[in-house]
Amino acid sequence: MAIELTNITKRFNNIVALSEVTHKVPKNEVHVLLGPNGSGKTTLMKITCGIIKPDKGIVKVLGKNPFEDVDIKAKMGYSPQDALLYDDLTGYDNALIYAIINGADKRDAKKRIKELTDLLQVGKWFFKRKLKTCSGGMIKKTSIITALAHDPEVIILDEPTSGLDPNSRRELWDFIIKLKNRKKTLLIATHLFEDAEVLADKVVIMHKGKKIAEGSPEELKRNYPCKYAIDVEFIKEPPKNIVNELRRLSIEQKVLTYGLTYRLYVDDPADLNKVSKILEKHSIRAIRCEVKNIGLDDVYFMLTGAILGGE
Repeated sequence: MAIELTNITKRFNNIVALSEVTHKVPKNEVHVLLGPNGSGKTTLMKITCGIIKPDKGIVKVLGKNPFEDVDIKAKMGYSPQDALLYDDLTGYDNALIYAIINGADKRDAKKRIKELTDLLQVGKWFFKRKLKTCSGGMIKKTSIITALAHDPEVIILDEPTSGLDPNSRRELWDFIIKLKNRKKTLLIATHLFEDAEVLADKVVIMHKGKKIAEGSPEELKRNYPCKYAIDVEFIKEPPKNIVNELRRLSIEQKVLTYGLTYRLYVDDPADLNKVSKILEKHSIRAIRCEVKNIGLDDVYFMLTGAILGGE
Protein backbone atom coordinates (compact mmCIF):
# COMPACT_ATOMS: atom_id res chain seq x y z
CA MET A 1 0.00 0.00 0.00
CA ALA A 2 1.41 3.42 -0.96
CA ILE A 3 -0.56 5.57 1.49
CA GLU A 4 -2.44 4.48 4.63
CA LEU A 5 -4.34 7.06 6.66
CA THR A 6 -6.19 5.79 9.74
CA ASN A 7 -8.59 7.87 11.85
CA ILE A 8 -6.88 11.15 11.03
CA THR A 9 -8.18 14.01 13.15
CA LYS A 10 -6.88 17.59 13.21
CA ARG A 11 -8.09 20.72 14.97
CA PHE A 12 -6.99 24.31 14.58
CA ASN A 13 -8.15 25.99 17.78
CA ASN A 14 -11.92 25.41 17.82
CA ILE A 15 -12.12 24.43 14.16
CA VAL A 16 -12.20 20.73 13.27
CA ALA A 17 -10.27 20.54 10.00
CA LEU A 18 -10.40 16.73 9.81
CA SER A 19 -12.51 14.23 11.68
CA GLU A 20 -11.67 10.51 11.78
CA VAL A 21 -10.58 10.26 8.13
CA THR A 22 -9.44 6.82 7.03
CA HIS A 23 -8.25 6.10 3.50
CA LYS A 24 -5.83 3.85 1.62
CA VAL A 25 -4.17 4.43 -1.74
CA PRO A 26 -2.74 1.31 -3.40
CA LYS A 27 0.45 1.62 -5.41
CA ASN A 28 0.12 2.80 -9.03
CA GLU A 29 -3.35 4.31 -8.58
CA VAL A 30 -4.65 7.88 -8.88
CA HIS A 31 -6.95 8.94 -6.04
CA VAL A 32 -8.65 12.34 -6.11
CA LEU A 33 -9.85 14.24 -3.04
CA LEU A 34 -12.90 16.15 -4.29
CA GLY A 35 -14.36 19.07 -2.38
CA PRO A 36 -14.46 22.86 -2.10
CA ASN A 37 -12.02 25.00 -0.13
CA GLY A 38 -12.42 24.29 3.57
CA SER A 39 -13.35 20.63 3.12
CA GLY A 40 -10.06 19.39 4.62
CA LYS A 41 -8.21 18.35 1.46
CA THR A 42 -5.09 20.47 1.93
CA THR A 43 -4.75 19.61 5.61
CA LEU A 44 -4.98 15.91 4.80
CA MET A 45 -2.27 16.27 2.16
CA LYS A 46 0.08 18.15 4.50
CA ILE A 47 -0.41 15.45 7.11
CA THR A 48 0.33 12.76 4.51
CA CYS A 49 3.55 14.57 3.56
CA GLY A 50 4.67 14.85 7.18
CA ILE A 51 4.36 18.65 7.26
CA ILE A 52 1.56 18.94 9.83
CA LYS A 53 1.11 16.44 12.66
CA PRO A 54 -2.38 15.09 13.24
CA ASP A 55 -3.93 15.35 16.69
CA LYS A 56 -4.97 11.74 16.32
CA GLY A 57 -4.45 8.92 13.84
CA ILE A 58 -1.78 6.96 12.01
CA VAL A 59 0.02 7.99 8.82
CA LYS A 60 2.03 5.57 6.72
CA VAL A 61 3.63 6.20 3.34
CA LEU A 62 5.22 3.16 1.72
CA GLY A 63 4.86 1.47 5.09
CA LYS A 64 6.69 4.16 7.09
CA ASN A 65 5.65 7.06 9.30
CA PRO A 66 6.87 10.34 7.72
CA PHE A 67 7.02 11.99 11.17
CA GLU A 68 9.41 9.35 12.48
CA ASP A 69 11.29 8.23 9.37
CA VAL A 70 12.15 11.46 7.56
CA ASP A 71 13.99 9.56 4.81
CA ILE A 72 10.62 8.48 3.41
CA LYS A 73 9.98 12.11 2.45
CA ALA A 74 12.58 11.78 -0.31
CA LYS A 75 10.27 9.22 -1.93
CA MET A 76 7.41 11.72 -2.00
CA GLY A 77 6.87 14.69 -4.27
CA TYR A 78 4.53 17.46 -3.11
CA SER A 79 3.22 20.38 -5.15
CA PRO A 80 1.19 22.67 -2.84
CA GLN A 81 -1.67 24.87 -3.93
CA ASP A 82 0.50 27.95 -3.39
CA ALA A 83 3.92 27.21 -4.84
CA LEU A 84 6.85 27.37 -2.41
CA LEU A 85 9.53 28.42 -4.88
CA TYR A 86 12.35 30.96 -5.15
CA ASP A 87 10.98 33.71 -7.37
CA ASP A 88 14.44 35.19 -8.06
CA LEU A 89 15.46 31.92 -9.73
CA THR A 90 14.36 30.25 -12.95
CA GLY A 91 12.05 27.27 -12.95
CA TYR A 92 14.98 25.06 -13.91
CA ASP A 93 17.13 26.29 -11.00
CA ASN A 94 14.27 25.71 -8.57
CA ALA A 95 13.72 22.16 -9.80
CA LEU A 96 17.43 21.33 -9.68
CA ILE A 97 17.90 22.71 -6.15
CA TYR A 98 14.95 20.78 -4.75
CA ALA A 99 16.05 17.58 -6.52
CA ILE A 100 19.51 17.79 -4.92
CA ILE A 101 18.00 18.60 -1.51
CA ASN A 102 15.97 15.40 -1.86
CA GLY A 103 19.06 13.35 -2.53
CA ALA A 104 19.04 13.10 -6.31
CA ASP A 105 22.27 12.88 -8.27
CA LYS A 106 22.81 16.19 -10.08
CA ARG A 107 23.41 14.62 -13.48
CA ASP A 108 20.35 12.36 -13.17
CA ALA A 109 18.24 15.30 -11.99
CA LYS A 110 19.19 17.39 -15.01
CA LYS A 111 18.15 14.60 -17.38
CA ARG A 112 14.91 14.05 -15.49
CA ILE A 113 14.00 17.74 -15.49
CA LYS A 114 14.54 17.94 -19.26
CA GLU A 115 12.35 14.87 -19.71
CA LEU A 116 9.63 16.36 -17.51
CA THR A 117 9.64 19.65 -19.43
CA ASP A 118 9.22 17.70 -22.66
CA LEU A 119 6.36 15.64 -21.23
CA LEU A 120 4.60 18.74 -19.92
CA GLN A 121 5.38 20.71 -23.08
CA VAL A 122 7.07 23.50 -21.14
CA GLY A 123 8.75 26.22 -23.20
CA LYS A 124 12.16 27.88 -23.04
CA TRP A 125 10.91 30.32 -20.40
CA PHE A 126 11.39 27.54 -17.81
CA PHE A 127 15.17 27.66 -18.33
CA LYS A 128 15.59 31.42 -18.85
CA ARG A 129 13.04 33.50 -16.94
CA LYS A 130 12.98 34.25 -13.23
CA LEU A 131 9.74 33.06 -11.71
CA LYS A 132 8.77 36.56 -10.56
CA THR A 133 8.30 37.43 -14.26
CA CYS A 134 6.19 34.34 -15.00
CA SER A 135 2.42 33.84 -15.11
CA GLY A 136 0.45 31.83 -12.57
CA GLY A 137 0.16 28.95 -15.02
CA MET A 138 3.92 28.88 -15.55
CA ILE A 139 4.53 28.86 -11.80
CA LYS A 140 2.03 26.03 -11.39
CA LYS A 141 3.86 23.92 -13.96
CA THR A 142 7.21 24.75 -12.34
CA SER A 143 5.89 23.62 -8.96
CA ILE A 144 4.81 20.28 -10.42
CA ILE A 145 8.13 19.69 -12.20
CA THR A 146 9.98 20.63 -9.01
CA ALA A 147 7.93 18.08 -7.05
CA LEU A 148 8.93 15.36 -9.53
CA ALA A 149 12.56 16.24 -10.21
CA HIS A 150 13.93 13.70 -7.71
CA ASP A 151 11.80 10.88 -9.19
CA PRO A 152 9.47 10.20 -6.22
CA GLU A 153 7.31 7.10 -5.97
CA VAL A 154 4.36 8.90 -4.38
CA ILE A 155 3.19 12.20 -5.88
CA ILE A 156 0.85 14.59 -4.05
CA LEU A 157 -0.66 17.47 -6.02
CA ASP A 158 -2.88 20.12 -4.44
CA GLU A 159 -5.20 21.81 -6.98
CA PRO A 160 -2.80 21.17 -9.88
CA THR A 161 -5.13 22.52 -12.60
CA SER A 162 -6.46 25.53 -10.70
CA GLY A 163 -5.82 28.74 -12.65
CA LEU A 164 -4.82 26.97 -15.87
CA ASP A 165 -6.46 27.75 -19.19
CA PRO A 166 -8.44 24.91 -20.86
CA ASN A 167 -5.57 23.85 -23.16
CA SER A 168 -3.01 23.78 -20.34
CA ARG A 169 -5.46 21.87 -18.20
CA ARG A 170 -5.85 19.16 -20.83
CA GLU A 171 -2.07 18.99 -21.23
CA LEU A 172 -1.73 18.46 -17.50
CA TRP A 173 -4.39 15.72 -17.55
CA ASP A 174 -2.37 13.94 -20.23
CA PHE A 175 0.82 14.43 -18.20
CA ILE A 176 -0.74 12.94 -15.05
CA ILE A 177 -2.01 9.94 -17.01
CA LYS A 178 1.53 9.39 -18.32
CA LEU A 179 2.85 9.48 -14.74
CA LYS A 180 0.38 6.78 -13.77
CA ASN A 181 1.47 4.70 -16.75
CA ARG A 182 5.01 4.97 -15.36
CA LYS A 183 3.83 3.21 -12.18
CA LYS A 184 3.59 6.31 -10.02
CA THR A 185 1.06 6.68 -7.22
CA LEU A 186 -0.82 9.99 -7.14
CA LEU A 187 -3.00 11.70 -4.56
CA ILE A 188 -4.65 14.79 -6.04
CA ALA A 189 -6.87 17.42 -4.44
CA THR A 190 -9.31 19.44 -6.54
CA HIS A 191 -12.59 21.34 -6.38
CA LEU A 192 -13.11 20.77 -10.12
CA PHE A 193 -15.20 17.69 -10.78
CA GLU A 194 -13.90 17.37 -14.34
CA ASP A 195 -10.42 16.63 -12.96
CA ALA A 196 -11.83 13.75 -10.95
CA GLU A 197 -13.88 12.46 -13.89
CA VAL A 198 -10.81 12.31 -16.14
CA LEU A 199 -8.05 11.25 -13.76
CA ALA A 200 -9.36 9.25 -10.81
CA ASP A 201 -9.22 5.53 -10.25
CA LYS A 202 -11.03 6.42 -7.04
CA VAL A 203 -12.71 9.64 -5.92
CA VAL A 204 -12.83 10.58 -2.24
CA ILE A 205 -15.64 13.05 -1.54
CA MET A 206 -14.64 15.44 1.26
CA HIS A 207 -17.04 17.75 3.11
CA LYS A 208 -16.42 19.77 6.27
CA GLY A 209 -13.41 17.69 7.27
CA LYS A 210 -15.07 14.34 6.76
CA LYS A 211 -14.82 11.63 4.15
CA ILE A 212 -18.39 11.32 2.87
CA ALA A 213 -18.01 8.69 0.15
CA GLU A 214 -15.48 6.99 -2.10
CA GLY A 215 -15.52 5.00 -5.30
CA SER A 216 -14.65 5.21 -8.96
CA PRO A 217 -16.43 8.01 -10.85
CA GLU A 218 -18.65 5.37 -12.46
CA GLU A 219 -19.50 3.74 -9.12
CA LEU A 220 -20.42 7.03 -7.50
CA LYS A 221 -22.69 8.01 -10.38
CA ARG A 222 -24.21 4.54 -10.58
CA ASN A 223 -25.18 4.72 -6.91
CA TYR A 224 -26.81 8.11 -7.42
CA PRO A 225 -30.63 8.07 -7.10
CA CYS A 226 -31.13 9.19 -10.72
CA LYS A 227 -29.34 9.18 -14.05
CA TYR A 228 -30.18 12.48 -15.70
CA ALA A 229 -30.18 16.21 -14.99
CA ILE A 230 -32.25 18.88 -16.73
CA ASP A 231 -30.76 22.38 -16.88
CA VAL A 232 -33.14 25.30 -17.29
CA GLU A 233 -31.48 28.68 -17.78
CA PHE A 234 -33.83 31.63 -17.42
CA ILE A 235 -33.56 35.15 -18.82
CA LYS A 236 -34.41 36.60 -15.42
CA GLU A 237 -35.26 35.25 -11.98
CA PRO A 238 -38.35 33.03 -12.34
CA PRO A 239 -41.41 33.40 -10.08
CA LYS A 240 -41.44 31.15 -7.01
CA ASN A 241 -44.53 29.26 -8.18
CA ILE A 242 -42.68 28.22 -11.37
CA VAL A 243 -39.67 27.09 -9.35
CA ASN A 244 -41.96 25.07 -7.05
CA GLU A 245 -43.58 23.32 -10.02
CA LEU A 246 -40.19 22.42 -11.44
CA ARG A 247 -38.99 21.28 -8.01
CA ARG A 248 -41.81 18.74 -7.80
CA LEU A 249 -40.42 17.05 -10.94
CA SER A 250 -36.98 16.61 -9.36
CA ILE A 251 -35.84 13.58 -7.35
CA GLU A 252 -36.29 14.31 -3.62
CA GLN A 253 -37.37 17.79 -4.82
CA LYS A 254 -33.71 18.81 -4.82
CA VAL A 255 -32.76 21.59 -7.24
CA LEU A 256 -29.24 22.84 -7.78
CA THR A 257 -29.11 26.53 -8.67
CA TYR A 258 -26.22 28.58 -10.00
CA GLY A 259 -26.94 32.01 -11.33
CA LEU A 260 -30.16 31.84 -13.34
CA THR A 261 -29.76 28.12 -14.10
CA TYR A 262 -31.90 25.59 -12.25
CA ARG A 263 -30.92 21.91 -12.41
CA LEU A 264 -33.52 19.19 -11.82
CA TYR A 265 -32.77 15.50 -11.29
CA VAL A 266 -34.86 12.90 -13.11
CA ASP A 267 -34.89 9.20 -14.04
CA ASP A 268 -36.36 9.70 -17.51
CA PRO A 269 -34.90 12.13 -20.08
CA ALA A 270 -38.41 12.46 -21.49
CA ASP A 271 -39.21 14.60 -18.43
CA LEU A 272 -37.71 17.41 -20.48
CA ASN A 273 -41.12 17.57 -22.20
CA LYS A 274 -42.80 18.11 -18.82
CA VAL A 275 -40.46 21.00 -18.12
CA SER A 276 -41.23 22.54 -21.51
CA LYS A 277 -44.98 22.29 -20.87
CA ILE A 278 -44.66 24.04 -17.52
CA LEU A 279 -42.76 26.89 -19.16
CA GLU A 280 -45.27 27.13 -22.02
CA LYS A 281 -48.24 27.12 -19.62
CA HIS A 282 -46.87 30.14 -17.80
CA SER A 283 -45.45 31.84 -20.93
CA ILE A 284 -41.96 31.73 -19.46
CA ARG A 285 -39.01 31.89 -21.85
CA ALA A 286 -35.76 30.07 -21.14
CA ILE A 287 -32.40 30.66 -22.80
CA ARG A 288 -31.56 26.99 -22.46
CA CYS A 289 -33.47 23.85 -21.56
CA GLU A 290 -31.52 20.63 -22.00
CA VAL A 291 -30.99 17.17 -20.54
CA LYS A 292 -27.61 15.63 -19.70
CA ASN A 293 -26.11 12.68 -17.88
CA ILE A 294 -25.26 13.44 -14.25
CA GLY A 295 -21.67 14.25 -13.27
CA LEU A 296 -19.67 14.14 -10.07
CA ASP A 297 -20.78 17.70 -9.29
CA ASP A 298 -24.33 16.36 -9.10
CA VAL A 299 -23.26 13.48 -6.87
CA TYR A 300 -21.49 15.94 -4.58
CA PHE A 301 -24.59 18.15 -4.37
CA MET A 302 -26.90 15.25 -3.59
CA LEU A 303 -24.60 13.87 -0.88
CA THR A 304 -23.71 17.16 0.81
CA GLY A 305 -26.17 19.82 -0.30
CA ALA A 306 -23.15 21.95 -1.27
CA ILE A 307 -22.09 23.13 -4.71
CA LEU A 308 -18.61 22.57 -6.12
CA GLY A 309 -17.26 25.94 -7.25
CA GLY A 310 -15.87 26.61 -10.68
CA GLU A 311 -12.98 28.82 -11.73
